[in-house]
Amino acid sequence: MPEPPTDSPRLVAILGTRAQTIKMAPLLGELEHQGLPYRLLLTGQHRETIDELLDEFGIRTSREWLYEGPEVKGMAQAANWMFRTAWTLWRSRNDWAARPRRKTIVLTHGDTFTTLLAASVGWLVRARVAHVEAGLRSYDWRHPFPEELTRLIVTRFAKIAYCPGEWACGNLNTRRQTIVDTGANTILDALRTVTSAPARPEAQIYTPYVVVSVHRFENLYSRERLDIILDTVQHLAERLRVVLVLHPTTRKRLTELGELEALEQNPKIELRPRMTYVPFMQMIGHAKLVITDGGSNQEELSYLGIPTLLMRMATERQEGLDDNVILSRFDPELIRETIQQAITADTATPQSQLPASRPAAAIARDIGERLEQSIDSHE
Repeated sequence: MPEPPTDSPRLVAILGTRAQTIKMAPLLGELEHQGLPYRLLLTGQHRETIDELLDEFGIRTSREWLYEGPEVKGMAQAANWMFRTAWTLWRSRNDWAARPRRKTIVLTHGDTFTTLLAASVGWLVRARVAHVEAGLRSYDWRHPFPEELTRLIVTRFAKIAYCPGEWACGNLNTRRQTIVDTGANTILDALRTVTSAPARPEAQIYTPYVVVSVHRFENLYSRERLDIILDTVQHLAERLRVVLVLHPTTRKRLTELGELEALEQNPKIELRPRMTYVPFMQMIGHAKLVITDGGSNQEELSYLGIPTLLMRMATERQEGLDDNVILSRFDPELIRETIQQAITADTATPQSQLPASRPAAAIARDIGERLEQSIDSHE
């Protein structure tokens, strides 16, 4: 069971999406292991399965929800959610950012609306903003949008940048912030939870299959891109079993366009609701091919060595590119070639050995040292 928050901890983690929860859970667990108390504030950008994910990773710290409305599934809903949550954070600043606020560290992660929200409010209250997964760049503000812009803005707010490797560190300016190379992304620690977990029955599929998981607004609300994705799914279903993961936003959009019924009627296409982390990763870990538009999936699949078709125009991540991860750029010929190579391969899906890096432990140690220094400081 979650434990109640401690009295005014100097560390505050603000999370909102499933991807953030998955990548930050190993760090939260490491903080607990090292005896570093923190507040866990959840913005509610995503609500479905967040508690289940935290339980899956054994996170004991109490969860404090800032927003009690429905999960954000559209742009208009996102604007309302962001305003309300920002106001809640600002109004309660004396509660979660005890004075002197410069000794409080606000942990934010990645490139979501929640990232921007946490970094901007943390900066406004004069806390120290620490950005986990900092330094990733596509160097094209349009792709991925708005994530590239979010990262550029958050860089202005963050005092501490935890970068997942030398390349990411090189994208930041040491004169503006303290840069810490964590060696890898914390998703690597999350994957270790999967590899040590017993097999889940819902992840077991006994015929060759492809997994398709798309959820990005830029794809769902571009009819041209969505048509390419749907055509690809139908083409695959003529040759192999297709498991299509229905994120809430994906289901909503396919229903609006009248496309869901045709997918439901195809016996070679299995529609599955969004799963928690362990069974989902166990399922994609044995796929012949994974088609995704998720940056986190790119990283995970690069470590696992699973053939991956990334449905994006550009990516801010280097993991797996031109190795087992192919950036589609929505090129029909490249998509066909990648599918053909993956599904005709005779060998079993490769399973790569995970690197030895422990980024979550490295970040937790660094945070502990900074908190100790701030306690000892009389500035």
